[in-house]
Amino acid sequence: MRSLAKFNLIDEPWIPVLKGGRVVEVGIGEALLRAHEFTRIETPSPLEEAALHRLLLAVLHRALRGPRRLEDVLDWWREGGFPQDPIRDYLNRFRDRFFLFHPEAPFLQVADLPEENPLPWSKLLPELASGNNPTLFDHTTEENLPKATYAQAARALLVHQAFAPGGLLRRYGVGSAKDAPVARPALFLPTGRNLLETLLLNLVPYGPEGDAPIWEEPPLRFADLEGGKTAWPLSGRTRVYTWPARGVRFLDEGNGVRFMGYGPGVEPLEAPHRDPMVAQRLDAKGNLLVLRLSEERSFWRDFSAMLPRQGGKVAATLEHAENLQGELEESEEVRVNLRVLGQVSDQAKILDVRREVYPLPSGLLTPRAEENLEKALKMAEVLGQGLGRLALRVAQAVVGKRDHKELADFARSLPLERLYWHVLDGAFPGFFARVEEEASLDLWREALRGAALEAWKATRRFLGTGARHLKALAQGEQEFGRLLGELGEEVRT
Repeated sequence: MRSLAKFNLIDEPWIPVLKGGRVVEVGIGEALLRAHEFTRIETPSPLEEAALHRLLLAVLHRALRGPRRLEDVLDWWREGGFPQDPIRDYLNRFRDRFFLFHPEAPFLQVADLPEENPLPWSKLLPELASGNNPTLFDHTTEENLPKATYAQAARALLVHQAFAPGGLLRRYGVGSAKDAPVARPALFLPTGRNLLETLLLNLVPYGPEGDAPIWEEPPLRFADLEGGKTAWPLSGRTRVYTWPARGVRFLDEGNGVRFMGYGPGVEPLEAPHRDPMVAQRLDAKGNLLVLRLSEERSFWRDFSAMLPRQGGKVAATLEHAENLQGELEESEEVRVNLRVLGQVSDQAKILDVRREVYPLPSGLLTPRAEENLEKALKMAEVLGQGLGRLALRVAQAVVGKRDHKELADFARSLPLERLYWHVLDGAFPGFFARVEEEASLDLWREALRGAALEAWKATRRFLGTGARHLKALAQGEQEFGRLLGELGEEVRT
């Protein structure tokens, strides 16, 4: 039975925002027209946070036909809001394309996708246990899966279309599917004091020609997707922000969604397009690759890889926020944080979803700030590598000659490296906020020294007072002192 038009995302509450210390849900229209009243989009899911911002930005770009230049963004910032009439007119014009359930064009779905062999809605979210996904933060199973509210289903759909990893599909003539547009990269989202400022900080100048979001295109049909028949170039900002990576059709149960039709989406064709939220780094062969999150390390350790000094390219949102801060800081108070969002994956398996938050200093892209950041990260890595070698020597002194894997496993069990990096995770934001200052590197050296001392003390406690352990520590003490004595020497000049 085909559904009637139901649950319009423009008006119905489904986007969680923080207002006056409370989380409330609003529709697209309210989120944009009253953005100055909301502190931020508030969700525990980093992927949901990114996907919701990308949707709102796509609507803004098309409704405002821009911004064509930075001065447009400055005007809206100083006026305390977006032009309301163009947004209202645009949303009214495409209102029928924002129904979650619709007989011809359900939002980001395929109206005639078959109902046979339905999948649980939990397949849309990597945080939920479903199929081959490892359980990250959830302990439901497909047998006891709760029904999703319409708001939950809409948010999950948005996340999946943006972040679905490629892999086996074996549905409707397609053996495997490709990655959704931002399944692998880290995304850079500068944030301000309220949702209006956040949207403006990410509203990178834009030309609307040759681009269109999914709701401005004719509705996709099952015949378009069966056998992988439809492919689009991976270009156009709002097209990429609203990409239909998979064919989905929610099966309405009257008061929620438990199952969905599922199949192939639009095949992406490589094109010369840079996603504004994505940064790039230079690899050893001179190729530019997207910057990703790592399972083993916090993102800040790779921060300098995207800077021009190392041949990288910062995310356009980061550069835009930097330019906006530069224009505003003399006359207005501006406080900007940088949220790094994304998932860590191993082929089709999602290993982690992450959100890291840093202060975004004005002047980050100046030569001095870039140089200081590069030196600071090099100091941290050099000392960390030294502590790694020290851990191996201590391990060998304790357990004697063993095969390398056994020694390495024992060395990793020591808190030396692990605690060192953990302490620096907390210290880095303070350094980063002052990265352009002349004294920042001296402050960072003290942070490195403090982190290493704390890690070494913990290692001494961990090993205890047995004869072999005391001997190992005595041998390690001299090496540890040498590492601290050499701290930062190679980058002082």
